Amino acid sequence: MVFISVYGFGQSNKNKGLRSELIGGWEFSELRDDKGNKVDTIWHNVPGLGKKGWEIPRGPLMVYNANGTYSKQFTPKNIDTGEWYYDEKKKEINQTLSYPKPYSAAAQYLIDKGHAKQDRNGSYYEVIIDKIVELTNDTLIILEREGRQRIFIKKK
Repeated sequence: MVFISVYGFGQSNKNKGLRSELIGGWEFSELRDDKGNKVDTIWHNVPGLGKKGWEIPRGPLMVYNANGTYSKQFTPKNIDTGEWYYDEKKKEINQTLSYPKPYSAAAQYLIDKGHAKQDRNGSYYEVIIDKIVELTNDTLIILEREGRQRIFIKKK
């Protein structure tokens, strides 16, 4: 699982908004660097493996549902699910990613590194915050590390 985002903890989706433009499916279109150039590959550390590798930007396929749940499909077998809300003031999508048991190697790595919180039932979750650069009815642009922008188009 490769997903680059800004992490935050201890937030709740109670009394928060669900932005209607976000509801629906979003397909990855392209990745742009901080200068606006299209990026085909990214060289970076591979979490949990202690080595570097190439990432070919391809997704994920994202679905934000009107009931406050979401999914991000990175591969047919790697699908993150949880709850979401939109913070209008900060222009951020706050997602609480639930870690299903048994924990995958990637989830266990994130638990071990302290990127996950434990709930009252002993299960782990992670809060992922995506900073929005642009949101329209058809386009979603998310800010990533190093000023990169991941561009998504709404599925029809």
